[in-house]
Amino acid sequence: MRFLIRVANQAKYEPKDARDLASSCYKALQEYGADVGNLRVSRTAIELDLLLASRNNLQAATAVLEKKVGSLLTVRELDTISPQTDEVRAIREGIEFFNEERYWESHEALEAAWRKATGPEKEVLQGIILVAAAFVHLQKNETDVALGVMKRAYEKLAAHHALHFGVDIDDLRGKVSAMLSRGHLEFFGIQAKPYASDATA
Repeated sequence: MRFLIRVANQAKYEPKDARDLASSCYKALQEYGADVGNLRVSRTAIELDLLLASRNNLQAATAVLEKKVGSLLTVRELDTISPQTDEVRAIREGIEFFNEERYWESHEALEAAWRKATGPEKEVLQGIILVAAAFVHLQKNETDVALGVMKRAYEKLAAHHALHFGVDIDDLRGKVSAMLSRGHLEFFGIQAKPYASDATA
C-alpha cells in the first residue's frame, strides 16, 4: 500500500537535505516493513511516499515520522482511484495545492482538468502543470532537472496572455521568465481570482 504523508517541517529542512532525510526516515521505519520514496521538502512540510505491506502499520509508521520529523499534517492513500471531479473544482484545488507548496498534488489535480481541456486552455494548463512539476524536482534538490522543466513551462505559456482560469498568465510568465534569467528557481504562489465555469474568467 502506498500513502502520501505530509509532516510539518519543524526543523526547517531545505531541499538539499532531502536525500539524507529520506535515508534516515527509511532506517527509522524499517522495523515496520516500510519503504520511503520521493521525499520532498517545502518550507512548511516534508512529504513522502510511504510504502507499507499492511495498513495495520500505518499508525505506528506515522508516529515514528512525527517523532523524527514533525507533526502529522495529512495522510492520503495513493492506491485508490480518486473520484471524478469537474474541471472548475480540479483547477481550484490545483491552485490551492500550488499555493500550499503541495506541488505534486497540484500537478495531479490540474492534470485531471487538462485531460478534458481543449485549444489554448489545454496549453495554458500544461504550462501551469509544468511549473508545478519543476517545483516538485526543486523540492527533491534536482535543480538542473527543475530548470529544464521550467523552461518547458515558459514555452507553453509564452503565447498566452490575460486571465485563464482566474490566473494572470502575464504575471505567472513574468515570474518564470525572471527565474530562468537568473538561473535560480524560488517557490512562489499563484495569484488567482475566483474562477467560474467559463475557461477564461
